[in-house]
Amino acid sequence: MAQNLQQLKKRIKTSRNIAQIAKAMEMIAASKIRKAQSAVEKHAPYAKKITSIVKKMINDNELEGVGRFSKEKPGKKVVFVISPDKGLAGGLVVNLFKKMSSYVSKDDYVIAVGKKAVSGIVKYDYNVIASFQMGTGFPRYEDIFPMIDIAGKFYLSGEAVKVAVIYTEFKNMLVQEAVIEEILPVKPDKNFKKSGIDYIFEPSPERVLTDIIPYYFEVEFYDALMNAYASEQAARMTAMGNAKENANEISASLNNMYNKSRQEKITNEILDLANGQQGL
Repeated sequence: MAQNLQQLKKRIKTSRNIAQIAKAMEMIAASKIRKAQSAVEKHAPYAKKITSIVKKMINDNELEGVGRFSKEKPGKKVVFVISPDKGLAGGLVVNLFKKMSSYVSKDDYVIAVGKKAVSGIVKYDYNVIASFQMGTGFPRYEDIFPMIDIAGKFYLSGEAVKVAVIYTEFKNMLVQEAVIEEILPVKPDKNFKKSGIDYIFEPSPERVLTDIIPYYFEVEFYDALMNAYASEQAARMTAMGNAKENANEISASLNNMYNKSRQEKITNEILDLANGQQGL
């Protein structure tokens, strides 16, 4: 019985320590998510405006020499897969790989962003051409250039006919959804209709669109990167909150077991003393 009590005490201590660690990680994720959520919300209008301008130009003008940015062709894809560097984020990584498996073929070129993406992609033998760390801090704009430069070279050379990003979109603190966003070629939006307005471009519509496409690519990719970071922090905060509650419940249950066992031990000792007195 004494040994059982010692084991229960150790388990109670362990569960309380886990609850404290989970609480600390929950608070860290909560502090990070505020900045990330604010950045995603502030960046959204700019990203939507750039996208709107590009699609508007493609829909309203018969532009020469820009078919490579707007026409789909059969062929290989360059696919970014953005994941966290660390785990403990609930089902975020699992859902991401489910989405990836339904879209990426073995012949596609895959660029892994995040250690979890690297390990998963290598495990399933996809064609990885580059890998980058996601990091634990908020992604900086300048960090995206080495990533998109690789995709740009494959796309402009014709080795790949499509560039897509698989990431977790941040919808709110409780909902994060794995999505596939095809950045290039620019898909025509049915909501855009020819306005009939004769815009004046300087120096030319083709040159303006050619110059604005890199900004469109950067903005769309950085938006995906920020969403992935915000989703990671939100998912980890939720997962650590659940872990903390579970650890506290286990601790309370073990504490009840400990008190009952201790009371039983005391009662048995009293009975032994009473029986000894009667024997005398």
